[in-house]
Amino acid sequence: MMRSIGQALLAPTLILCAALCALPWSADALAAPAAPAADARVGERLATAGQLPRVPACASCHGADGMGGAAFPRLAGTGAGYLSAQLAALAGGGRDNAVMSPIAKALSDEERSAVALYYSRLPARALEAPQGHDAGAWLAARGHWSADIPQCSQCHGPAGQGVGESFPPLAGLPTAYIEAQLTAWQKGERPAGPLALMQAVAKRMQPQEIAAAAQYYGAFAAPGMTTPAVPVAQTAPAPAASAATSGSVAPTAVASGAATTFQPPSAHAIPDTEMGKVIRQGEQIFLHTGTAAKAYVGNRLTCVNCHLDAGRLPNAAPMWGAYGMYPAYRSKTKEVDDFANRLRGCFMYSMNGKAPPYGSAELVALETYSYWMAHGAPTGEKLPGAGYLKLSAPQQPPDSVRGRAVYDQHCALCHGADGQGQRVGGAQAFPPLWGSQSYNWGAGMTAVNTAAGFIKANMPYGLGGTLTDQQAWDVAQFMDGHERPQDPRFDGNVASTRKKFHDSRYSLYGTMVDGRLLGE
Repeated sequence: MMRSIGQALLAPTLILCAALCALPWSADALAAPAAPAADARVGERLATAGQLPRVPACASCHGADGMGGAAFPRLAGTGAGYLSAQLAALAGGGRDNAVMSPIAKALSDEERSAVALYYSRLPARALEAPQGHDAGAWLAARGHWSADIPQCSQCHGPAGQGVGESFPPLAGLPTAYIEAQLTAWQKGERPAGPLALMQAVAKRMQPQEIAAAAQYYGAFAAPGMTTPAVPVAQTAPAPAASAATSGSVAPTAVASGAATTFQPPSAHAIPDTEMGKVIRQGEQIFLHTGTAAKAYVGNRLTCVNCHLDAGRLPNAAPMWGAYGMYPAYRSKTKEVDDFANRLRGCFMYSMNGKAPPYGSAELVALETYSYWMAHGAPTGEKLPGAGYLKLSAPQQPPDSVRGRAVYDQHCALCHGADGQGQRVGGAQAFPPLWGSQSYNWGAGMTAVNTAAGFIKANMPYGLGGTLTDQQAWDVAQFMDGHERPQDPRFDGNVASTRKKFHDSRYSLYGTMVDGRLLGE
């Protein structure tokens, strides 16, 4: 989220040392030409000794370990492609900095790439999350979705360690550094960034939220180190106490365009009771499905990948909108399903796993969590915001070629050019959209109309509603036109399986795409 030095707050000396990791967040920088082959040994020499008189040693400000310090941001473990792109932008004019531009220009293409490679390979020291920063920790882990503020951890990793080449580490960055960058984005003093995501998110944040996030990430420290306590006067209010995020146990309805959207109880209102323990277990399964319900998961997805904000967000199939609609007859199963069986199907299809037994602890926890969120909602009545957005038919038939262009421009940043998402620390940060670790052919998201509605309302992440309807249809066609695990109901023949379970113009199962039969 935060990547450059606020020149208004920092002295020129700091700018000299820290500008190496300053973030232009421009499309030109991210799309810099492929760097020449780099030599990490050259990068080490430049980092430790510099190339005087015009290139000082990076380590003189960022430390021998590249972890920075009280006023200097860390470089260790930051993506080589990202750092190289920033140096290329500084050297080529994509970013103008009176101090760093001459330094970057003094380095050859090979030397810039070498420095970037060296720091990307430099192991980052383990940092521990601070205590006593509840408001910042909540923003980092859960965000503030009612204000369209996604959680920082989605893009920057659960421990703030950064994800891939485009999302750098936040843990341990100086508090003033982080706060300055968010404020600069708010004021339009920073380039908007890839997809203009950071500018959009920063503009939605209140001053106390900026302070809370900055204090939280700035207080990460090496194990055993004591971080300074946050003065009470500077501590942002906990989300439960702020007007924007508070909520009583009794649900309310809030305006959402021309309709009203059911508002479930605040996530902070889960009772401290035996019932509350099971509700929290269900919430944790939603957030960390692969670990909290490991026995029933067969891929790298989590419930929250498709049901955003822990199953609370309107138009992302919120659980408060689903619970009261069961029992119901479903054409998918051709029988009346209760809510528990609906959940079991999610594990079989979306999670490509196996259905938890009726009465299992995991299934009961998910039912209890959904029941709690739906408390006070009418039964048998579809609420505004329930399910996924229903799009009108597109002006042109969905086209995977156009969809690929949309994907490359708006989706690949997070999900990768190969659609396999991104991993960090052994965990899946951004989910795979096709292939062996994604949802199987029985999942509802394989229907192009369902995927298009979800994408339109919620993607790119944190920028829902920015794609046109046609773009959403096209990119859904492209996404669902890839192979994925077999439908568990497969009868041994693709054609007959399609006829039984996928006989819809919105399903690509059993059709020819790019010369291959999907599902085969």
